[in-house]
Amino acid sequence: MIRKKPVNDSFALYRIEGHQVINVSGGLLPPYLPFSSKNLGCSSLQINYLFHPRRSCLPTSVNKSFVLQGVVGGSGGGQKDLPYNIGDPYPSAWSSWSHFRGTSKDDGSPVSIFSLSGSNPQDGRLAAGRNGVKRLRTVRHPNILSFLYSTEVETVDGSGTKVTIYIVTEPAVPLSEKIKELSLEGTQRDEYYAWGLHQIAKAVSFLNNDCKLVHGNVCLESVVVTQTLDWKLHAFDVLSEYDGTSGTATGPMLPYEWLVGSQYKSVELAKSDWVAIRKSPPWAIDSWGLGCLIYEIFSGMKLGKTEELRNTASIPKSLLPDYQRLLSSTPSRRLNASKLIENSGEWLSAPFFESIVVLATVSEVQ
Repeated sequence: MIRKKPVNDSFALYRIEGHQVINVSGGLLPPYLPFSSKNLGCSSLQINYLFHPRRSCLPTSVNKSFVLQGVVGGSGGGQKDLPYNIGDPYPSAWSSWSHFRGTSKDDGSPVSIFSLSGSNPQDGRLAAGRNGVKRLRTVRHPNILSFLYSTEVETVDGSGTKVTIYIVTEPAVPLSEKIKELSLEGTQRDEYYAWGLHQIAKAVSFLNNDCKLVHGNVCLESVVVTQTLDWKLHAFDVLSEYDGTSGTATGPMLPYEWLVGSQYKSVELAKSDWVAIRKSPPWAIDSWGLGCLIYEIFSGMKLGKTEELRNTASIPKSLLPDYQRLLSSTPSRRLNASKLIENSGEWLSAPFFESIVVLATVSEVQ
């Protein structure tokens, strides 16, 4: 197993030759990088690598199969070396990620473990996943899923290359699964959904208004529920800076927007009209996403195509005006998430908060 953790901002080229590690670029070999062909179980080996602190190892030439470990904010030798136990998977997760129950090997405390695998180290989904790791690690808010740990593992065997990214977070359940578990009905259901939307709107408002960031794919699958029944936003792979104030920007503002399902794309995003997107307020794309989320939770169905958003039969009357403003065809007229928060008092009642305490208690006991 090769272990590496670059510490500077420059590229360095190393070569493993025989039982020696040679720094071809002339820099210093970090003292905690004592790997050689002996560690790999080979009698003779020559491999060239390009190391960079924010990327995985990029092999430039290899003459023998070996196991290579890449790093995303952590270091580990594979699933068995994770400081967490991976349990049963949940039936659903955002995009190509898998979501597992997990526990800490240290104290047995529950966690959630997300994994994303690809057969090519340069896979675009992996690049987006690394973006998601970086963003989730650095963006902190009470209504955003709490990051605990991450690592990336790259393995090469007879069948080819496999890269897996792991993210460990506070324990949470996919929103769709929690909705099935609670089986709420009537007013209690509507008020719990409204409270959850209030929490997600706070997360979105923080991203859009305070951080000038665009999540890019707010929907049912990008929301999870904690043990205390709080809704939290995650799935940050598409997340990017809003650069509408830049007069020189010309390319896509969201490099990974191709991960977003066509049914969730606003008109301007579906057309990849980056000029219009940059002229729109920073909340335009995510406000549309909030509208999609509202449709999915109240209809009880995953959005299949954009046209379904016009069916408002399942939307509570008190929420309908805000729902329609979130989905305005004109980006500049879409409701800012901060305004949705202000209006939430109109569709939340006082008795509801008492029922939330009871539900959270029951959930913790289970």
